Amino acid sequence: MAERNRRHTLAGALLAAALVLVFLVPAALAQTDQEPTEEPETPSEQTVSQTTTPPPPPPKKGPDPGPFKKGKVRVGFYGGAGSTYNQTYLILGGGVGYYLLNGFEAGVDVEGWLLQDPLFWKVTPQVRYVLWKMNPIKPYAGVFWRKTFVTGDNPLHLPDYNSYGGRLGIAYRKGGSFLAVGAVYEKFEDDVFSDDTDVWYPEIAFWISF
Repeated sequence: MAERNRRHTLAGALLAAALVLVFLVPAALAQTDQEPTEEPETPSEQTVSQTTTPPPPPPKKGPDPGPFKKGKVRVGFYGGAGSTYNQTYLILGGGVGYYLLNGFEAGVDVEGWLLQDPLFWKVTPQVRYVLWKMNPIKPYAGVFWRKTFVTGDNPLHLPDYNSYGGRLGIAYRKGGSFLAVGAVYEKFEDDVFSDDTDVWYPEIAFWISF
């Protein structure tokens, strides 16, 4: 009888232990699953220590050539006075030029000597350089070759003739345009004038650049 009671007591203890394992072990496992796990740091969370070279400073910009920059187009108008055959002429003209380099222009001008007879029409290929870095006055110098056509009342039967020369002056900027004042020297290739083989005369020009 005593032996049977011991067996019943041992069986009850085993049953109670089994019940404890059934209820407690799953709860413990569930709690373990809920605990956060430590993951390795991502690259964004890591502190990266490295030596970086700062970018080079931007290149320094030189002075702006403005309207005298390579690729710009000049349109000009000018006037002045000149004398020949004891007559004083009004000179009006215009031209166009293209800047091959900063300040260096190649172009062609057309002008008329008016208000007297005969009339003179001149076509002038030329080059000119403007000292564009100077402010506010910009000196310029140029050379040219010229073809002159004689028209109108021509009692002396003057032929067409060629000439060459140079010009010096200064240009003053006003807004987007320039007022230029200078002097022109012209040397005649042909003996069309009995007493003058060369001549000086003033010029006033108005330039607009695009």
